[in-house]
Amino acid sequence: MYAAGKSVTGLLRKNNEDSIYISDNDCKLKYVYIVADGMGGHKAGEVASRYSIEIFKEFINSRSDEELEEENILDTLVEAVSICNRKLYEKSVQYETLEGMGTTFTCAVLKNNSLYAVHVGDSRAYIFSKGSLRQITRDHSFVMEMVKQGKLTLEEAERHPNKNVITRAVGSEKTVLADTVIEKLSTGDLVLLCSDGLTNMVSDKKITEVFESGGSAELMLDRLIDAANDMGGNDNISAVIIDMR
Repeated sequence: MYAAGKSVTGLLRKNNEDSIYISDNDCKLKYVYIVADGMGGHKAGEVASRYSIEIFKEFINSRSDEELEEENILDTLVEAVSICNRKLYEKSVQYETLEGMGTTFTCAVLKNNSLYAVHVGDSRAYIFSKGSLRQITRDHSFVMEMVKQGKLTLEEAERHPNKNVITRAVGSEKTVLADTVIEKLSTGDLVLLCSDGLTNMVSDKKITEVFESGGSAELMLDRLIDAANDMGGNDNISAVIIDMR
């Protein structure tokens, strides 16, 4: 297993409010991957995404070995997101320049060929397996709520002017509810975590084409980011690819 990640500003934004994380020796848990897309005035978005990852790591490193075992890992991840939310919210209230800050937070942990994920916002996680791409997270967004209620089709949601309005973010309220995901992985699979700067510009069909074209994880990342920039690069673009080949 191998993973690579990349985060770029895009063509129109002046600063990068996204943050990514691939675990190294700085985390007690192995095989942790995060994409966070910050929001807020001035540089508050940058602070939110970066700080959320730091809080997450600190919390994980303070846990017992038992809490990081496979049977307890989802509960631990959910608690970690709750702590991130509380600390970000407290900081946003304390400092006027950070008022209203928040971040999406999509985190995947791999253990024994299973993926355990926690998710808030509209940064996505996908699995590419046996030639098929499948989104395993559900966007916490205005348009997806409309789809859920039967008021919009998925095609209409993709073109809706409010498609970037999210309904959940870490740090924007006193509490937040994180979704959880468990998926079995197989040799040959690819896992993609990404911000909406990629998925708003690049279709699932194009992502599939990039994965089918093969090459290293770094090469596929470059192709995905180039494709997003070719379509306008309207936002920061961040992605992590976990390569099970």
